[in-house]
Amino acid sequence: MKKLLGLFLAVVMLVGFSGAITTADAAKLRIGAHRSLWGSFEVIADRMGYWKAEGLDYKVGYYKQGKLMRNAIIQGNLDTGTTGFSPFTTALSKGAKVQAIGVTANICAAVNIVVPVKSKAKSLADVKGMVFANKKGTSTDFAFQSYVIPAYGLKSKDFPLLSVRATERIAALISGNAGAAMVGEPQTTIAVQKGLVKRLENLCKYDKTRMMHIGNPSTVKKHPDLYVKYFRGWIKSHMLLKSDPLKYAKVYTKALNEVGDKAKLSYMKHVVKKLKTDFFINMETKNYLNDMADKQVKLGWIKKHPDFTKINLVDDSILRKVAKEMNYSN
Repeated sequence: MKKLLGLFLAVVMLVGFSGAITTADAAKLRIGAHRSLWGSFEVIADRMGYWKAEGLDYKVGYYKQGKLMRNAIIQGNLDTGTTGFSPFTTALSKGAKVQAIGVTANICAAVNIVVPVKSKAKSLADVKGMVFANKKGTSTDFAFQSYVIPAYGLKSKDFPLLSVRATERIAALISGNAGAAMVGEPQTTIAVQKGLVKRLENLCKYDKTRMMHIGNPSTVKKHPDLYVKYFRGWIKSHMLLKSDPLKYAKVYTKALNEVGDKAKLSYMKHVVKKLKTDFFINMETKNYLNDMADKQVKLGWIKKHPDFTKINLVDDSILRKVAKEMNYSN
């Protein structure tokens, strides 16, 4: 009897410390949704019942920054989410286990350099020396450091960085803690409509800025069926954006208002069109990651990196399979 009790306690302790019984093992997918526009695909799939229609058992959590989703996946607390190419590249270059399973979207048109509405600045050159609000290590920070600043013949030291999350940058401008900022949608348009900020430009002429769809390697291996159901619902969101952007905007606007963002359909119907569908990982994508990593080495963010054209943690095969089955292409 004592031996059986001891064996039982040993099993309980093993389960407790190894995390063997987790949400993922119970076949429930833990989904991360970005608070910025590129998280709208998850919002639509949830609100429109696309995942329920696929029989997916899931739970959605909302995140203010893509890096937070990346960290949650590395820590085993999330199964899928969205992060920038830059945080993804940094993580893998440092040996972290997080898998690229697709590209979320091209977001260059949905990311803006903004200043307070009363600012006299007309270009980035006019805010030289001012504190710049962004998040260190993000894809927008990478684009700013590697492409935007050099285009003006300026240097990183010309823009002291205030590293804050995406949802905190408008407040940094209003409070006077920053003179300019990199802000995504819909936060930019909401702030413009309120008369708080004005746009200088977006990132499109500098960089093909994209977000990476990421997954928990352990869950992908154990429960690929969950990702099949997930991507079927997720692609339906992309299909709705293409076929009926007004309906997409209505559902998304209602969700934004429920979390206090006070968005209006009159401008959100235009904002959602700034999302450019681009979700397969091709050789161009992998070469871009290698080039990004080379630049990160020069920036001092990493010391070395893997060859992203060969690493097995860059694999969109499940997404490609689902897209083919649904007869859907970018």
